[in-house]
Order: sequence, then structure tokens, then C-alpha cells
Amino acid sequence: MPERTLMTTIERQLVGYLKDAHALQEHVGAALSELLTAAADEPRICRPLGRYADRSRAHTREIEARLRAHGAAPSIIKDAGMLFAAVVEAGLGRSRRDRAGRHMRDAYVAVHLQIAAGEMLRRVAERAGDLETAAVAAAMCDDAYAMSRELSDHWDLAVEMSLRRHGVRDIPPPPGGGDR
Repeated sequence: MPERTLMTTIERQLVGYLKDAHALQEHVGAALSELLTAAADEPRICRPLGRYADRSRAHTREIEARLRAHGAAPSIIKDAGMLFAAVVEAGLGRSRRDRAGRHMRDAYVAVHLQIAAGEMLRRVAERAGDLETAAVAAAMCDDAYAMSRELSDHWDLAVEMSLRRHGVRDIPPPPGGGDR
């Protein structure tokens, strides 16, 4: 009997982490959309962002499938809260001229939140014996780590985009040669 109670508790935790991951995926999708719009004229960042947005949507569908496998559904309240936050952030960003830099920063933060959610989900799923969910979380993390590196490699590009939008014509090169 105590073992069944433990599994029920682990299962509840697992479903909670799945719901959190789903809500975060929705937020990441909104942040990526904003950055893709702001960086539409920069293929060096748009291409990898577009690929990542596609992968992120696939992870969202996989998380939804894992929720269904556990007899649960995404949390409308959590999803709505994350989407509301993303909409408010996007609305505030429209009034500022430095959209590219701000959206790059927000996407970087969102990707790292996604890593944290995925790492926790993976570990709870492993302890619950749900290897399918653990694999979904691991793939989500792998893609997020790769996107984090991609964004990190383009900070100078974000600065250049920001400066151009502020009307700077002769942008000095970054010290040390620029993006890695």
C-alpha cells in the first residue's frame, strides 16, 4: 500500500511537470515568434530560429501526447497565464525601438526556462519509470541547449540590429572580431 501511494505522488508530480512544460512551450513559442518578426531581415538568426520554432511545436505535441497517456490535459490556467505574460511582454516591446535586442534577450531567457523545465521533467519521469516522457524531455533539452548556443553566438548581431534600428549607420566592429 505505501508503494502505491508513492507512485500516485510521483505520478501527480510528473503530470504537474508535464503541465508546466506545456505552458512553458506556449510561452517559448510566443517569444520565438516575436524574435522572428524582429529579426525577419537577418537570415543568420532567422533560419536557426525557424528550425527551433518547428522543433518546439513538435515538442509541444509530444508533451500533449504524454499528458493524454497519463489521463491528463494541458492546464488551461497555466497556459493562459504564460500566454498572457507573453502578450503583455510583446505589447510593451512594440512601444520600444530596441525590439531586436530585447527579443533576443527574452528568447534566450525563455530557452533557459525551457531547459530547466525539461531537466526537471526528465528526472521526475525517470524516477516514475516513464521512459517515454523522459525521452521527450531529453529531446526538448537537447534542442534548447543547441538553441542557447546559437543565440549566444549571435549577441553581436543583436547589437548591430538594435543599433541599426536606432539609426546608427557606421557601426563599429566589436572588439575581438565579433560573433564566434
